[in-house]
Amino acid sequence: MTGATRQIQITVRASNQPALLGRLIAITVSCGAEVLAASSHWDGSGTVVNLVTEDAVRTGRALAAAGFKCESHFVVLVEIPDKPGLPAVLAERLEAVGIDVRHSYAFRSDNHRSYVVFETSDDDRAIYLLEVDALIHHLAAAQRWRPSSERETDGTCVAKHAA
Repeated sequence: MTGATRQIQITVRASNQPALLGRLIAITVSCGAEVLAASSHWDGSGTVVNLVTEDAVRTGRALAAAGFKCESHFVVLVEIPDKPGLPAVLAERLEAVGIDVRHSYAFRSDNHRSYVVFETSDDDRAIYLLEVDALIHHLAAAQRWRPSSERETDGTCVAKHAA
């Protein structure tokens, strides 16, 4: 895991018009803010699009100027390795310590980065716990690392010693 940050998610509700959805995406791309994560779903009355961009204010202004009604709220954005099941594992860890995960989705960007977005009951605590979890995994990986002065022989680690 690379890191967890607090970001603004923009939510746009679009009517059941395919051209309108295409226009929403075109405006988002043309405003110059990179899309970090996105999801969409049908809520019974129209398409709901969730966007996390590198500049939520600029994206929100561009969409509002084009006539879209936008809502925004804070979410936790986590850059993760592209491993199936990892978002669910992270959500389970948050739930295990009493942080409610209200909604989540995963997104893989064009630049081969993978993200998971969490709407939680306690974003600050979620970020802290996810960062601590990442640190623990980095330390565990470092402990498995062996300097080049060691080599493995028949399953036994042998270190070179100075005379």
